[in-house]
Amino acid sequence: MPAIVRIVDLVKNYYLGAQTVHVLKGLNLAFDEGDFVALMGPSGSGKSTLLNILGCLDRPTSGQYYLGEVDVSEMSDDQLSEVRSTYLGFIFQSYNLLPQYTVVENIELPLLYQGVKLNEATKARCIALAELVGLGERLDHRPLQLSGGQQQRVAIARSLVNDPHLILGDEPTGNLDTKTSIEIMQMLRQLNQSGKTIIMVTHENDIAAWARRVVRLRDGRVESDVRNDTRTIVELGR
Repeated sequence: MPAIVRIVDLVKNYYLGAQTVHVLKGLNLAFDEGDFVALMGPSGSGKSTLLNILGCLDRPTSGQYYLGEVDVSEMSDDQLSEVRSTYLGFIFQSYNLLPQYTVVENIELPLLYQGVKLNEATKARCIALAELVGLGERLDHRPLQLSGGQQQRVAIARSLVNDPHLILGDEPTGNLDTKTSIEIMQMLRQLNQSGKTIIMVTHENDIAAWARRVVRLRDGRVESDVRNDTRTIVELGR
């Protein structure tokens, strides 16, 4: 399959007064369409910085980031905003739901940010996504009325509402217990099997085992890049 993401000689520095912090040191990576990738590494390895760049939330200091055939590292802020709302879906550790909004209204948010006119058709799509993640009986509930696992299900549904090319997860099970984490990973695995490309940051080996591929960073460079055993992935998915 063609690469949906390609980064070439990617460098990211942060400048703290006279000090330069070299976070990413010339990364070269490609992620194929339909892949499921776990980004791992110790604190300070650069994995969250890389995810932020892939999500167009930050810019590289130098190097290229291709989303499909387009070099997004050259885009304006407005263009990056459009890429985020149109081509990318986000799942965060802290869910990032608006407490005053219902399940359906939280799922609708990316459409609102795109300037899409909300109507019965968009509402029906959001309801269908809520049902897809097992929240068909919680449509009018607000985040504080939901468990952590249910809130993350809302976040997953929200990440799908714009039919993204790429789903990015930042520790998507970080705040969840083991049983709920398995349920969320089963759901992400099913989405990947349906064709969605997923790249997630995790520090947990048992969560990374659900992915097809594990890229480990250390000190801003790729330490290892391996494929998971397909048999292990199948066993986890049962």
